[in-house]
Amino acid sequence: MRITPEIKVYLYLLTQADAQQVVTDRIWQERYHFDAPKWLVRLKRRRYLQALGTTGYALTPKGQAALKNIEEWLWIHEYYLPGVIDFAVAKKRQAHTALSGYSLLVSLIEAAKQRVGDDQDYLAILLRHQLKLEFGTQHDQAALATLMQLIDSELDTMPPDLTVSGSYQHSWAKVTAFEKERLTRLLGRLGLTVADFEMMFADWLQNHPSRGRFFTNFEKMTIVMYELGHAHDRLDTLYQTAAARYRRHHQSGPSPSAPEAG
Repeated sequence: MRITPEIKVYLYLLTQADAQQVVTDRIWQERYHFDAPKWLVRLKRRRYLQALGTTGYALTPKGQAALKNIEEWLWIHEYYLPGVIDFAVAKKRQAHTALSGYSLLVSLIEAAKQRVGDDQDYLAILLRHQLKLEFGTQHDQAALATLMQLIDSELDTMPPDLTVSGSYQHSWAKVTAFEKERLTRLLGRLGLTVADFEMMFADWLQNHPSRGRFFTNFEKMTIVMYELGHAHDRLDTLYQTAAARYRRHHQSGPSPSAPEAG
């Protein structure tokens, strides 16, 4: 019986938590396409598992031998992203690079980012996933850099329908609640102030190309500060100013790009 990486993860988790909850988790069918109850029977019959009391299981010596290097597979299971971080893609990448653990997962995301082209929505998905990985593994400096890239991606965009683009409340070009929560926690972890982040973000924007389609770099920095301070009235004024400038440039010249400031 071949024990695939996903079966190894399943086998391990059966011994670490409520086995019944693990067996009934729909993730096994939806993500990995195997029948969890049938595999439980097989693993017991082939003596990878032994009963522990009435509700749990423990690994047999055979099961322990099968789970060598389980940490590698647990990382992929925890930070799974179809076609980016999954067992098939990870095994191919590992064979060519000899990377493992955190470094392997980061390389998989970076490779996907190279393929993204102009699909900014998918880039945002990859950046959010990278942020979750870096934050969850306490690579806080890397997480802060990814967060700056994500915020810039969310704001460096074409405006929504110009009939509502002057309204902060109706615009979809915003710093999200997820980004604000992660930023607040990262600043706490790193012992940084909001002013520290403002300077770091200014440097980051200066060193990374921007399309400047709607907001200037200075406005992007200001938006983050206003979001953290819940200054919604000021945000609305800023969005109205940017929308008015966009309309002027869009109507009077061939280039809709906003002039960069800061």
